[in-house]
Amino acid sequence: MLSEWRILKERTCISILIGFICLLSTPALFAQAQIVDVGVLATRGAAEAHVRWQPTMDWLSSRILNSKFVLHPFSLDKMEQAIEKQTVDFVITNPGQAVRLGRQYPLSWLATLNSANTTNRMGTTHTIGSALVVRNDSSFKTIQSLSGESLAAVNENAFGGYLTLRFEINKLGLNQSNYFSNTQFLGFPLDALIYQLRDKHIDAAIVPVCLIEKMSREGLIEQSTYRVLNNITPDDFSCATSTPLYPNWSFAKTGRGNEQLAKLITRALLSLPSDHPAAVAANSFGWTPPISQLSVDKLYQGLDMHPLQKPWWQEAISWLKQNQQWAWMFFFLVIALNSYHFLLEYRFSRSKRKLESTLHSLKEKNLMLEHAQRVSIVGELGSSLAHEINQPLAAIRNYSQGGLLRLQKGLSAQELIPVLGKIEQQVVRADGIVQRLRKLINKRQISKVECDANSIITDTLELLIYDFKKKNIKLTRNDKSKACLLLGDEVGIQQVLLNVLNNAADACIQREEQEGNITHKIHIETECNADSVVIKVQDNGIGLKEEVELLSKAFFTTKENGLGLGLAICHDVIEAHQGQFLLDPILPRGCCVTVILPRLSTRS
Repeated sequence: MLSEWRILKERTCISILIGFICLLSTPALFAQAQIVDVGVLATRGAAEAHVRWQPTMDWLSSRILNSKFVLHPFSLDKMEQAIEKQTVDFVITNPGQAVRLGRQYPLSWLATLNSANTTNRMGTTHTIGSALVVRNDSSFKTIQSLSGESLAAVNENAFGGYLTLRFEINKLGLNQSNYFSNTQFLGFPLDALIYQLRDKHIDAAIVPVCLIEKMSREGLIEQSTYRVLNNITPDDFSCATSTPLYPNWSFAKTGRGNEQLAKLITRALLSLPSDHPAAVAANSFGWTPPISQLSVDKLYQGLDMHPLQKPWWQEAISWLKQNQQWAWMFFFLVIALNSYHFLLEYRFSRSKRKLESTLHSLKEKNLMLEHAQRVSIVGELGSSLAHEINQPLAAIRNYSQGGLLRLQKGLSAQELIPVLGKIEQQVVRADGIVQRLRKLINKRQISKVECDANSIITDTLELLIYDFKKKNIKLTRNDKSKACLLLGDEVGIQQVLLNVLNNAADACIQREEQEGNITHKIHIETECNADSVVIKVQDNGIGLKEEVELLSKAFFTTKENGLGLGLAICHDVIEAHQGQFLLDPILPRGCCVTVILPRLSTRS
């Protein structure tokens, strides 16, 4: 019995010793497994991300001892925050975000996903792009036709699903602002974009390549009810795409990840069989070594969104720091140009003030010349005016004497009423002559009022009728009763007519002096058009001996005692009315003066 107990005791000690030796040789069996945090971009939501990527996490956990890989689904913004704050060790994301974040934060590429979306068993590393999807019954046929229409995308920074299409729109020469002016960003999951399109809330959806095909395989939609515009699918690719394809998703190490662990992960990913459940769940043929992201860099540069691109003002500051001598030269040049500009403005303002003062002085002198010419005209018409006034005065004297004789004969006062009425008529006539003379000779401010061209002609002829009779000039006129209304300076127009009629009479007298006794004729014609009043004065005088332009110049005259201001003032007065003053010769002898004035518009 004692010997058996001794044998059992020895065996127990041997077993304990062997167990202790085994524990010393395999300490990892009892050590706690390290947690490895892996962030993944959840484009279709957290649940789909777990279905797709959890088998890969399990594969890594099985291949790398003492490690447990934990999956963390993120949105675009959450992924960037996780990398910035280094809350994860590794990330799985699309190439757009990989490049954008990799140029700002310490990311190391381990492997690129080899997609199974091909018609062969070789796989492809280029599978990221955009599909511009419309309903099959939609009227939109081309990518250009959707400019400004209702579009939807997941995010303005989403690579496959927005930026790749935006780059394609830029390459087509379309205006990006106009094209995407009515675009909504609905966020993850991507399936919501297709449902919005299905329910006709939008005209088109901008989604990643292969989303339509995946949702159709999952029984979520009927693929035949949708179309992809601008379909440029490669021959060996199984999904419709509206843009060129870019590199596939990448597995990368963040600044927090362990380098030794990264090597083990890379080996494990590259050894993943193409038919393994982890590869099938990720819709891939496994992983390949990381490929070039140059095409993604060029896309961001083309859209002016590359993280290494500086704003224009920062580029300008950098250039100035490197080229200070040119910067200072440019600075002093700008100062000199601005100083020169201010000097020119000062000189221009001073010259403008002088010019305005000169113009004001010229206007005053022009008014004085007009006044002097009117005084000259009155002097020339002195004998005619004296005769015109003497006529009513003589009539008044005769009527007064007749009235006295009737009173002396004892006639009643009732019989004197006709005589007194005739006396009043002659007083009114004399007063009219004096008033017309006063208006003509007074220096006045020019003002335009509604007036009748025929009335102005009638008043002008009242001043000239005696002189024309004395010179034996036959005057004819038409349309003297029809009103031709215009907006003008009545005295100025009368001055023009006096000049023209006096010149016409002088021309007739000069012809008589050269050719002997002839009949002097002056004809006045008024024509009232829809938008103008035309006054023509024709004579059969000596005609035009000089060029019209020369005759119209100030201080040029063909008369022995003339001032040479008449026709020049006529031009100024008519041009001030926005009218025309024309001189034309008449064959064989004579001249026609045409005055064209704007007619006053009338409303019924």
